Amino acid sequence: MSAEQTRKPVRTASRSRRGMPPAATNALKLLGLLVVLLWCLFPFLWMAMTSLRTGSAALTDPNIFQGPFSFGNYEEVLGQGFHFALRNSLIVAATTTLICIPVASLAGYALARLPLAGKFALLAATLVATLFPPVALVNPLYQMYMRLNEWTGINLLNSYTGMVVPYVALTLPLSIFILATFFSGIPKEIEESAKVDGATPFQAFLKVVAPLAAPGVGAASILTFVYATNEFLLAFSFAPRDLNVQTVPVFVGTFERVGYENPIGQIMAASVLVSLPLIVFALILQRRIVAGLTSGAVKG
Repeated sequence: MSAEQTRKPVRTASRSRRGMPPAATNALKLLGLLVVLLWCLFPFLWMAMTSLRTGSAALTDPNIFQGPFSFGNYEEVLGQGFHFALRNSLIVAATTTLICIPVASLAGYALARLPLAGKFALLAATLVATLFPPVALVNPLYQMYMRLNEWTGINLLNSYTGMVVPYVALTLPLSIFILATFFSGIPKEIEESAKVDGATPFQAFLKVVAPLAAPGVGAASILTFVYATNEFLLAFSFAPRDLNVQTVPVFVGTFERVGYENPIGQIMAASVLVSLPLIVFALILQRRIVAGLTSGAVKG
């Protein structure tokens, strides 16, 4: 019996064990991906379509494709000062991210590389700090801001600083934990090679280790930026009505009603507008994350 005759039964048996041809398997995988994609994107589709609907149809008719449609909701939102709220949210989120990520990078690198006593306990305490409820900070921080204004004349209420300080405190622990995990996964041989070539420890961290930790830096930056943009409780407590510092969540939560009408269309329009910068920010960092994943390695 020839070799080809002996191989044919083996191929037939292996195909029967798989149960279905590769084309059907790929079709099922594609179908599953489409279902997951539709499940994830449907809330955004509903939000976008509702923002374009006018009149009472947005509340009474569940069909999101039923008109009339117009950009009137966007005009009303922009007419009430939404662009100021969006500016404030971007300033607060960007400042929080620019402060949090460098500090978290240095702290995470220290926890990952330095021979610290009780390193595991420090990392565990850092992670536990992320579980601290923000509502518990409202009253103490408000009282502290009032006393600080009385004693020194520094008013942190109705200011960017009054929001940035607690945002950094709340996002820093999780960022440290994420970056410490990424720094631990980078081989030490890379740093040793840089030091052999004459780099100082800080230069090795800044020019060699930090670029390789770009996935962790990108993930921590996205989480920090999104949290600072979406946070409502502290922003509402410290800057409830001042349009010069009021953020988007507070603007949407205190949206002016016309009579007894529920402004669902205007709220969805504001949600769409505030989502666009977040999507752009995530797409920009996504490219950075992919570059960090594919760049740098120990050559054998």
